[in-house]
Parts: sequence; structure tokens; C-alpha cells
Amino acid sequence: MRQPLWHYLIALSVISVISAYFQGYINLYALLFTGLYIALYHFALHTKRAIIRTILSAVFIITSLALALHWVPGFNNLPIVINERITSDAIAFTLYANFDKAMAGLFLCAYFYSNLNSSKKPLKIDHKKPVSLDFKQPILIIITTVFTALIAALTLGLVSFNPKVPDFWLTFIAINLLFTCVAEEALFRGLLQPSLAKLLHQLA
Repeated sequence: MRQPLWHYLIALSVISVISAYFQGYINLYALLFTGLYIALYHFALHTKRAIIRTILSAVFIITSLALALHWVPGFNNLPIVINERITSDAIAFTLYANFDKAMAGLFLCAYFYSNLNSSKKPLKIDHKKPVSLDFKQPILIIITTVFTALIAALTLGLVSFNPKVPDFWLTFIAINLLFTCVAEEALFRGLLQPSLAKLLHQLA
């Protein structure tokens, strides 16, 4: 049976945990906690009794949040940029490759994806009927939101126009996309957004 891509990503993350331990980026406490976290993920998905599965799921999400917020000790995340001032009037900037947050994001994505597949029936696609995707409205909303936020920030004096490209810009993009954004988007889109949508649907 063909396995989903995220199964291989989880296997890769487990290998990364072991490698990080031997390289000194996590200690024995963090290694044991990671093992318990993986076990919690498994039982939160596969426990048969609904009430126990609900409790384990809540504990798993809270634990994931604790990892994403760096509340779990034992993770010595790799520093990339330490107290660097990009311009003379800028505040000091620090950037870490946060392994704990990346792991939480990956497992949250796997958890919500598994729940989505188990709770929904497979979609029946009519291949004879052409599928059209309208990207105009989302792109217009994104552009309008970005420009509105920038103009408001400039008007209020919160930012100033001073374009610059630091030496670590590629690393900054990679860490934000693969480490920071994954955990945050998983929590917001996997947990908060469906809950809010359900609540608004009930109130409507």
C-alpha cells in the first residue's frame, strides 16, 4: 500500500531527533520527551474509546503548543543569527533553527490530516466535468490586505521605507517557511479555523 508523503517526513524527523541528540542539540530529557510525544500522537489517533481518544487528543495539542512555544526544556536550538543589526537604527535581530517548533508543526499537520481523512468520505470526482479554479478574488484580497497594512504602518510611523537585503535572507526564508509557519498554520488552520467555522455556522 502506498504511504502518504508525511509518513516519510515523520520517519525523517525521528532520524533527525536521534542525530540532534548525538550532536548535542537536544539532551536526554528532550529525547525521552520526544519519544513520549510520538507515542502520544499515535494513541491520540488510534485509541478505540472515544472519550480516551478525546482526552489524549487534547493533551497532544497542548503538548504541541508547549513545544512550539519552547516551554519544554532540553532543546538547544541551533543559532543562525545572533544580535545582528541589519541597519544602524534597527533593533538587534536573532534567528534560531527551532527544532522543537518544527517537530510540533510536522506532527500537528499529520494529526489533523489523519483526522480529516478519517472523518470525511472520499470525494467523487467527475472527470468529464471541467474543473475551474478562480484565483482572482484571493489574490486581490491578499494584495489589498498587504498594501493596506503597509500604508497604515507608514502613516502611523511604525515602520519606515528602508529596503535592504541581509546576507542571511535565504536562510531566513527557509526557516520561516519550514520551521515557524508550519506549526503556526497547523494550529490556526487545523484547530482554530474549523472550530470558528463550526461556531459561526451554528450561530447563523
